[in-house]
Amino acid sequence: MKKISKFIGLACVTITLAFTSIDNKIIVIDVSHGGHDSGICVDQLKEKEIALHIATKIKELNKNENVEIILTRESDKFLTLNERIENINKLKPDVVISLHVNSNENKNKNGMEIFVSDKNNQKEKSKELALNLFNSFDDHQVEVKNADYYLLKNVNYPIAIVELGYLTNGKDRQLLTSKIGQLQVVTSILKAIK
Repeated sequence: MKKISKFIGLACVTITLAFTSIDNKIIVIDVSHGGHDSGICVDQLKEKEIALHIATKIKELNKNENVEIILTRESDKFLTLNERIENINKLKPDVVISLHVNSNENKNKNGMEIFVSDKNNQKEKSKELALNLFNSFDDHQVEVKNADYYLLKNVNYPIAIVELGYLTNGKDRQLLTSKIGQLQVVTSILKAIK
């Protein structure tokens, strides 16, 4: 009887494992700014709100059940850089994408920028993430750059900061604030992390 019980128990474990994917990924979307820190503001448009809206859409529209998307904030809450880094490192994510919006005195300056750091201890995987993002934004001007931002150096997992566009540029502002533009951005990011 014990042998039969063991066999049934082993069979249940085997069946459970057969239907449980070992390819599950944790993706952290770091939502920049929040609370008293609005980030870039142009014509009452705030970076903190745009980043949160796009991050929320990424989570909502993720249909891949093997990918869990976690946001560093889900409301208008301020977290220090150190709090964000500590929370991200505790989650042990496969990759981290930090969402930001850019500005420039030159209103003609436009396009997306993806930043990685050689000082990140997962720099090769961070570069791979940046390349995936670069390739997914096929309809837009995108540059990949190296920078030693505090977040990039101190998160212990593959990470890229994505400046989604310039709020000071009319074309980018339309992309960042329209439903169609935001959907393009969200779809591109989901394509990069699938």
